[in-house]
Amino acid sequence: MTRLDNFMRFKFFLEVVLLLAFVVMTGCAKKVGTPVGTEEPVPPREGHYLEHTVAEGETLGQVADNYYGDPGASDRIAKDNGIADPARIIPGSVLRLDFSDGEWESARKRSAALVPYNKGVDLLADERLAEAEKQFRLALETAPDLVAAKYNLALVLLKRGMTEQSLALLEDLTAERPTDTDFLFARGNALFQSTRFDEAAVQFNAALAVDPQLKRAAFGLARSLQEGKHTDQAIAAWNRYLELDSTTSWAEAARRNLKLLQDDGGS
Repeated sequence: MTRLDNFMRFKFFLEVVLLLAFVVMTGCAKKVGTPVGTEEPVPPREGHYLEHTVAEGETLGQVADNYYGDPGASDRIAKDNGIADPARIIPGSVLRLDFSDGEWESARKRSAALVPYNKGVDLLADERLAEAEKQFRLALETAPDLVAAKYNLALVLLKRGMTEQSLALLEDLTAERPTDTDFLFARGNALFQSTRFDEAAVQFNAALAVDPQLKRAAFGLARSLQEGKHTDQAIAAWNRYLELDSTTSWAEAARRNLKLLQDDGGS
């Protein structure tokens, strides 16, 4: 057994933890605001509209996704509310969200589901994973198509070691939205935890195809190639990662892995 083999065995579980920290730190959805003047987001009884207060860090795309099930509806919200730049919305501002007859029932369910969803986000941040799982499942019972709840439930399950259950959710999400880098990265990470390294590399590559500057996917790709014994590809991937990041603790880990691969190749 080479020095590289010993190192990889010793470091594997640590690297799993690091990758999981990366996905939770960068991919977890944020809390959303609630309709104006209510503790819980219950739609008004008359008129197909809601008034939504923008939460800190919330984007128009997230609002559109949570209420309409389509991030692309952000343009519609912007037009209805006279917003010139959809990329810039002010926390605390109020948006009027209008719905057609066919959209209204789904909007009511999504609005109600945001209450347990927000509780789940808080619980996940506090590492109260079993309670967070319960709240995300409750949100999905109310609105089965609430993508943010499904994604965060997958993260909770991944952190709790329920990798296969997490993968099932992430497979659905990536099939529904194949260019969402958060979903692709999370699925790659779940596959990495399952020691399905070649499949993980495919997911990380898919995320990089969408966003070539996505450092977490570049790191995950290099780790997957290294664990999969694709030495030359792993060396190239670590060098690529260092082009994106040369200063953080992740860069130091990349240099250590790169040196061990190079040293082993020369021995």
